[in-house]
Formats: sequence, C-alpha cells, structure tokens
Amino acid sequence: TWIITCIYLQLLLFNPLVKTKGICRNRVTDDVKDVTKLVANLPKDYKIALKYVPGMDVLPSHCWISVMVEQLSVSLTDLLDKFSNISEGLSNYSIIDKLVKIVDDLVECMEEHSFENVKKSPKSPELRHFTPEEFFRIFNRSIDALKDLETVASKSSECAVSSTLGPKKDSRVSVTKPFMLPPVAASSLRNDSSSSNRKASNPIGDSNLQWAAMALPAFFSLVIGFAFGALYWK
Repeated sequence: TWIITCIYLQLLLFNPLVKTKGICRNRVTDDVKDVTKLVANLPKDYKIALKYVPGMDVLPSHCWISVMVEQLSVSLTDLLDKFSNISEGLSNYSIIDKLVKIVDDLVECMEEHSFENVKKSPKSPELRHFTPEEFFRIFNRSIDALKDLETVASKSSECAVSSTLGPKKDSRVSVTKPFMLPPVAASSLRNDSSSSNRKASNPIGDSNLQWAAMALPAFFSLVIGFAFGALYWK
C-alpha cells in the first residue's frame, strides 16, 4: 500500500544521514568534563609539548583533525607518564588516563571508517609548548570536531591558510584559581617544565541544522508517498 511505500522511502532517505554524521560520537564519554578540574590542578606556568597544525583555528576541521588527534594522544600519554612518578597526583593521573583512552578510541574509530572529506594539512605540524588552558582548548576543539565528523564530504574546502594563529578562547577550560594539587606535585611539574620549556561552538545553530536534516527527508518521503498513493487508487 501507499503507507508502506511512504515508510520505506523515509527509511531510505533518513538512514544515510544518521550513519554518515557523528559516527565517532559514541566514543566520547562524560570523562571529558573533568578537563576543567585537571586544568585547575596544573600549575598555570606549566608547559605541555604538542605538535600543532599551523592555522587550525581558521582551517576547516577535516584539514587537521586526523593529525591533531594523533598528536594529542602522544602529548597526553607523555603527561600521563610524568604523573605516574608523582604519588601525590593520583587524582590527576586518573583524569589524564581516561582522556588518553578517549583519544585512543577516537584514533581507532578514524582508522575503522573511511572519511572521504578528511585531508592532510599542507603545513606540517610544528612542535610548540602550551599552558594547560591553551592545550585543553585545542583538545576540546578536536573532540567537538570528531563528534560531528562525517564519513561523506558535504562540500569541498581548500586546506590552505594565509596566517598562523594560536588556539581560540574556550570557556570550558577557563579557571580562576587552582585546587586539589598537592604542593609536592606542583613543584615537581614546575621543575619539569622549566627544563623542557605549553570552539567555541554554536549549539543552537547545530541543533537547528540537525532538525532540518531530519525533517526534510521525512517531508519529501511523505509527499512522494502520497503521490504513489494517488496513482495507486487511480
């Protein structure tokens, strides 16, 4: 009947949108919310080494995400190793360990799926040193980009940038004062840093786009279904 035809058309039109967008979203757990706590625990003058893609703040995310997620894994693993030698920093070790697992799962997700629109930036990543707040702004932006990464390219964008910019402001990692970190652990990290010398997004707009993507296929399938129904009754 025309009702069954309408249902099948809706499934055919709607399912590709579900399967191609946010395919790695389920790899991101609520542990990412502990980033603010971790930033507050680290000395503000501590530096975290990271190979950073120049201009990632102005480039589309598909131009740098594959490189940045791998480099974040390397930097977080290195930070985890440093905390393993500080007995007083066990709470921080636990947070970093969970973040490492999230990033490693995202790397695995990207390897498991073929992303047509993921490209390599024309510029090689550069080793830089960021403060904890700067580092985790980059971390949050990369996580947000991966959560909405599509397997099929929506539109082509050139991976070119005219200038090199630093990380943008991210209120999720802003802190006013440190807490929890014992003095011994803070001292150890400061000594280490001195020797090694560290999106904002629009949730309302994203939500509107998602609803539009859901409503349009349903509307068109309904119209086509009624058309088939009319022909059937004739």
